[in-house]
Amino acid sequence: MKYIIAVDGGGTKTEIAVLDLDGKLYYEEIGPGCNYVAIGKDKFSEVISELYLNVIKSLNIFPNEIELIYLGLSGADLESDFLRLNNTCAEIFKKVPFKIVNDAWLIMRSGLDKPYGAVAISGTGTNSAAINKDGKRAILRSLGFTLGIYGGGLDIAREALHYAFRADELTYRDTMLKEEIPKLLNLKEMNEVVELFYPVKRIDKVKFGEITGLVNKCAIKGDQVSIEILARNGKFVGLQTTGVIRQLKMENEKVPVVIGGRVFQSESPVFLNEFTKYLHEICPKADIVNSKYKPVFGAYLSALDELGIKQTINHTKNLK
Repeated sequence: MKYIIAVDGGGTKTEIAVLDLDGKLYYEEIGPGCNYVAIGKDKFSEVISELYLNVIKSLNIFPNEIELIYLGLSGADLESDFLRLNNTCAEIFKKVPFKIVNDAWLIMRSGLDKPYGAVAISGTGTNSAAINKDGKRAILRSLGFTLGIYGGGLDIAREALHYAFRADELTYRDTMLKEEIPKLLNLKEMNEVVELFYPVKRIDKVKFGEITGLVNKCAIKGDQVSIEILARNGKFVGLQTTGVIRQLKMENEKVPVVIGGRVFQSESPVFLNEFTKYLHEICPKADIVNSKYKPVFGAYLSALDELGIKQTINHTKNLK
């Protein structure tokens, strides 16, 4: 028996799945986030090692039974990132073959039947990527606002705090966020929220991320500042997605654009509507596509592509 180990390594969680070459699913597990830029190389190694050893022990398999480990990792952006990640994973997996890609490609593959199209992600962070009919790829650096990218869930949360504090000090229009953010954090007023961020940040990423969902709830209730925040971030992600499409000269093609990440799944339509508006201004024939499978299964399908295995219905029937 030969196995493929698929890994979706994000900033918030890392998911691992084991399937055989015919599409049968044997194992799934979710661990903590493994973005090495955020948590460091040692913690990254700890997370991946533990998940890998759990697979070996649970399934009682030998390394020579593993055909390929395919990892889609957040934080895999620059050549220097890939060098560090490949060196670390080589220490973990020893002689077992593996491949590392940016996690954006997993979401794209989870929504497309063939490798042609684009992807737009807005989850904890944000990214966009595209691949043309000749197989040429384009992907953003995804290194934060200063280096040209914006529109993830944490960006929305930061803006929510910014405008809640401004409303509290009467330097911008009023917003429900001024009252709702302290409630979410089990506090009474924005003055108390200050202590979570100054002089040292004392709020964990999960709790901070919950503010993103709060913005969507307030937008549904008609809060204009929340609507403004979602619209602005949707615009940014729309424009960055047209950017990777334009890099490959695909803007006049009927290109499928897979969307992924929890911000795209929000109940409020504002973010998606603005994303679509700015996407279609530059790429009028673009078709928005939802993912068919979880990103970890996008890693599995990508592994089959890498191995040159022709995919059939058996490869996807267990992936829902």
